[in-house]
Amino acid sequence: MTAQLAAKAPQPDLPQTGGVATSEPPRKVRAIPSWRRAATRLGTPLSFVFAWAALLGLWELGAALGWFSDRILPPPSQTIPFLLAGEAQVGFGTQRTGLLESIGVTLLRIAVGLVLGLSAAIGVAFLILQVRLLRALLLPIVQSIAPIAPVAWVPFAIAIVGIGDPAAIFVVFMAIFGSMCCAAVAAFDAVPEEYRRVARSLGAGTAELWRTVLLPAAAPSLMTMVRMSFFAAWMAVLAGEMAGINSGLGYLIIMGQQMYNMKLVMVGIIAIGVVGFTLDRLLLVTQRRIIWWEEPK
Repeated sequence: MTAQLAAKAPQPDLPQTGGVATSEPPRKVRAIPSWRRAATRLGTPLSFVFAWAALLGLWELGAALGWFSDRILPPPSQTIPFLLAGEAQVGFGTQRTGLLESIGVTLLRIAVGLVLGLSAAIGVAFLILQVRLLRALLLPIVQSIAPIAPVAWVPFAIAIVGIGDPAAIFVVFMAIFGSMCCAAVAAFDAVPEEYRRVARSLGAGTAELWRTVLLPAAAPSLMTMVRMSFFAAWMAVLAGEMAGINSGLGYLIIMGQQMYNMKLVMVGIIAIGVVGFTLDRLLLVTQRRIIWWEEPK
């Protein structure tokens, strides 16, 4: 019986050479030269440095040729010495604050607000997915909160908790909670139903289903959402500090504008870009470490 089934089984098509079936020899994979791998690794940093060098050069050239006023847009030849001289400070006496202190205050607020917002968003998303009644009740509320601009929460936060860290953390929390919760629900809903059925057929309970199926399947989308939430938190806290929370990097910039110290304003803007870019790169590296099975694009 086995011999008959084997005889009836379709045979693979092989190229014929003189009536004898032969298989093609395996193709040799050409190794990528080491110099090309090194050039690929260095390409992104070099292009980054070149792009910024070109921008700074045009900025300096524009100021030298009078394309714009150096009092409104001070060139690097004025901004960088101002930064290195330690003059990026505002306030008097014990209320005096500098650039590094302002960056530290802002980053602390972002870290606390981001952790609280992400934790609450994932927790609410879990309840929405597990309980149908809560999905019908909570999801519309979350979807209504998500489009509200972060700066709109500033007066409300100041009225409730006053000026300072609690108000800034509250603004960051509200800036990311709604959007992150909606995104988490969408990411978990996108997990194929076949994965859930197979896991349940193998005896997986709710906790094991989430731990071994849902979280790993949704992890790439969730990590991308974390990076996007960081940008939202970064912009939210800066807007809050400019709008009435009297400390932090945003407050430093708005004080520079009020004193017509445009060098201070430019130093603050550069600090926002550099710190934001650095932290985003760190989050990207962390994402690749955690989601090791996903190939980088």
